[in-house]
Amino acid sequence: MMTLAYIVENLSILEADHLSEAALGTKIVSITADSRQVVPGSLFIAVCGGKTDGRLFVPEAIERGCVAVVMEGRHWAGECRVPLVFTEDSHAAVSEIAACWHGYPAEQLCLVGITGTNGKTTTSWLIESMLTAAGFRPGVIGTVNYRYCDRKGIVHVIQDAPLTTPDPLALQSLFRRMVDEGVTHVIMEVSSHALAQKRLGRTCFDVALFTNLSHDHLDYHRSMETYFAAKQRLFQKHLKATGSAVVVKDVISGDTDWSEEMCRAVPANSLIRCGLSKKDCQVSADKVVQTVDGFHCQLDLKGAQVEFFSRLSGGYNVLNVLAAAGVGLGLGIPPEQICDGLMRVERIPGRLERVCLPGVLSGAGPTIFVDYAHTPDALDNVLRTLQPLTTRRLICVFGCGGDRDRSKRPQMGSIAVQYANVTIITSDNPRSEQPEAIIDEIVPGAAQGGRPHCSVAALFDPANPEDGYTVFVDRRTAIATACSLAQSGDTVLIAGKGHENYQILGTVKQYFDDRQEAINGLLRWNRHHLLAATEGVVIADSKAGIFENISIDSRTLRTGDVFVALKGESFDGHHYIDAAVQAGAAAVVAEQAPVECTSGVLYIQVRDSLQALGQLAAYRRQLLKGSLKVAAITGSSGKTTVKELVAAIFNEALLPVRCGVDPLLKTKGNFNNLVGLPLSLLPAEAGHRLAVLEMGMNAPGEIAQLTKIADPDIGCINNVHPAHLLGLGDLHGVAAAKGELFTGMRTDAVRVVNCDDPLVRSLADRAKGKQIGFAASAAGRRYNPLVRSTRQVNLGEQGMRFTLHIGSWKRRITVSLHGSHNVSNCLAAAAVGHAAGIGSETIAHALINHAPAGDKRLAIAELPGGLKVVNDAYNANPASMAAGLHTVASFGAQCRRVAALGDMLELGPSSERLHADIGSLVAQLGYDRLLLTGSFAGAVADAARKGGMNTENIQIFPSPQAMADAVWRMLAEGALGKGDWLLIKGSRGMRMEQLFDELLHRITAPA
Repeated sequence: MMTLAYIVENLSILEADHLSEAALGTKIVSITADSRQVVPGSLFIAVCGGKTDGRLFVPEAIERGCVAVVMEGRHWAGECRVPLVFTEDSHAAVSEIAACWHGYPAEQLCLVGITGTNGKTTTSWLIESMLTAAGFRPGVIGTVNYRYCDRKGIVHVIQDAPLTTPDPLALQSLFRRMVDEGVTHVIMEVSSHALAQKRLGRTCFDVALFTNLSHDHLDYHRSMETYFAAKQRLFQKHLKATGSAVVVKDVISGDTDWSEEMCRAVPANSLIRCGLSKKDCQVSADKVVQTVDGFHCQLDLKGAQVEFFSRLSGGYNVLNVLAAAGVGLGLGIPPEQICDGLMRVERIPGRLERVCLPGVLSGAGPTIFVDYAHTPDALDNVLRTLQPLTTRRLICVFGCGGDRDRSKRPQMGSIAVQYANVTIITSDNPRSEQPEAIIDEIVPGAAQGGRPHCSVAALFDPANPEDGYTVFVDRRTAIATACSLAQSGDTVLIAGKGHENYQILGTVKQYFDDRQEAINGLLRWNRHHLLAATEGVVIADSKAGIFENISIDSRTLRTGDVFVALKGESFDGHHYIDAAVQAGAAAVVAEQAPVECTSGVLYIQVRDSLQALGQLAAYRRQLLKGSLKVAAITGSSGKTTVKELVAAIFNEALLPVRCGVDPLLKTKGNFNNLVGLPLSLLPAEAGHRLAVLEMGMNAPGEIAQLTKIADPDIGCINNVHPAHLLGLGDLHGVAAAKGELFTGMRTDAVRVVNCDDPLVRSLADRAKGKQIGFAASAAGRRYNPLVRSTRQVNLGEQGMRFTLHIGSWKRRITVSLHGSHNVSNCLAAAAVGHAAGIGSETIAHALINHAPAGDKRLAIAELPGGLKVVNDAYNANPASMAAGLHTVASFGAQCRRVAALGDMLELGPSSERLHADIGSLVAQLGYDRLLLTGSFAGAVADAARKGGMNTENIQIFPSPQAMADAVWRMLAEGALGKGDWLLIKGSRGMRMEQLFDELLHRITAPA
């Protein structure tokens, strides 16, 4: 354990001559400059900060258990019961103490420091790639995050960056961790604030890079000269004597050539100049050709000529590449490895980052860029870069941050309108300022730039657009407007926030990502999207630019929505078109338009409005293809349970994801048909990562249509049982209808196969593409499924226990689902999760923690008095009815069990036989009472009697409510009571939940 004496002896900046040997022998367990983080045994460093003075918190630190204090000013000492160590510079002291505490880790690393107003982050990513290509293991400390490459070549993100350059304690801790993980080089963005505040301590760099200097941070530095002096400290105080100084030339801001000033400040023998001029630069570029997809050039690396291509756009990115190459030369990396590494970089987060709809080919629609440009010089650079690359119009969305240098606001407004045809002025991070007040300081600069203030309609008029600027205080609306209304050939620049995934309003930091909002803007329904999706015909046009959501209900429709008029068996949405328009619909999709179309509303005529609804959902899904992974679940029984289990697994995997919305999209309720599935899929947006959709059907061809709409990446047929036989004929008809999922999926999609079900295996044999099998039975395991269960134990009402196997991985788990059929459902969900790339431990954890919803699917409730009810009234077919009976038969001990059953509907000519099978099973399982209702109650009753059940214990009722009378009497007479079980089950159309509701009402009603 380190002692106070060790720290004092190693740091001349500390004064401790007055301390006794005993005091110097004090053992230190931790160091901190935050009194709130003090623990018993801490050394507290009282830093004199700009906003507060750490010395004010010394009493609190001592109270918390600190054993020694480092501070400025002996006159502050007073009476103190712990040793005091004095220093003349607490900022320098905290940096040097941190380095000492961690064993001077920086000395074991090759360090590259980057400073400058713009280009630091881009250059750091380029250098990282170059070092990796050269065989090194780099770490990066910068504006986006703190990360490192381990010994296996895997990149670990330690954390998103709260500061470009961390505080001294965090910095030395990062160095220590990187050394321990085998990092060889660290690339560090060094801010002017960090240099002025001496966060680096005595840390020195092998290579220091100066990118440029332009107007920024003058609220802190007050003048460009002071700003430059802070940057200069990197070269004068923190560059090793043997180190290299890399300076980017050809960037002049204002009246002073700051790059030349920096060149004069460093020794000539350590200087590497980078720029476009071969005359005085050792690293330069010639024959530069730029496009929106990148640039070609010929690099000159100290005489070595290399043909080069980069996917980074912009003249300033040419300079960033030259800067990174200069660093490579400074580190002694061969030119071939330098270029190889630099050419590997395809994108840098938030630095002229191209944003496209994942499912749209490059070149279609407008070209969208997100950039961190938040200074006048950076905005000028990026707009000047994009202007000659734009074939039609250049559109700029930007704002200025609150509580920051106000003088740059009108400058940026002037720059934007100088280069952009359309400028949309909006909010950035307002912080404590009012967004409107910030915009009011930008607008005068825009007005002086020669462009008029225009309406959105005038700026984006398809026939005769005007050039000018407009204002949207809400940044989301501003981005959506620009991206949705821009046309093919337009370039949209969204500037100011770049990689940031937050917006600060007052003191609240909320999620906001320009890149995500740009994609959502491209997704917004507009005239082009509606026509492309539906292939409809415009009956009446409108000047409305963008629309909100798709709606089929005029009662819940919101202003700006698109109303799709559906025709049903008992309704016709076309009768409600006028009501929808009055409620605010901005567009209507229908098979026929009304006699009189409302002015200002877009009317699109389609051949089939139900088909159009599906086309709209399918179109949306294709636009997001590649970023949204879709799993589709179908089967005769258990598909809703599997869907919920998959959702639980997906949710577990998505816990670390921050995207401003729930990243999981799933079917809600029973929205699983040709109306429900499209409505489930239509809300998809950029923040969604995974979707799980349930597919139901009543007739052949419906699953095929749903598969075409959803285009699933993963498809699961859970099982094939007798169900919907009225429309499908027999079991083979059911199989064929369910099999439409496998046959309709892409060949690169994954089919999840129930190896316990011979019909599903047969469907899989006929399908192409990758497959993942699952099995709970010994017979199914013979087919070597990847996912399987063994050692299954029924715990009754406590759930099921089994060993889950996924490949060679296995774990013993207990789930709160009941019955062996639910083990199979768990395996199906696990297979879907594995197909989605989710780890086995995550899958197991989700299954263990999944709590079944009380939604009439084997939902257990205990009534007053102690009767336990299993409400499984959601739906029924022969397989699910048998599963429910088997499950409840395993519950309890020395208790009475009652089955209250309704008909299983849509079983066609086999109905009587299949109902009789249920009656036989009730008798076989030893149920004490059988209560029946429905057209086939007699068949069930006869079979139960033949199976040996006493006739007196079988009753038939006209309705579920009448059943409640009988159960109520049983309770009153003691024929049922505490610890006994009642199973309620039947097809959805039988409304068997009415039995439970009526019974509960009678028991709980006041006497």
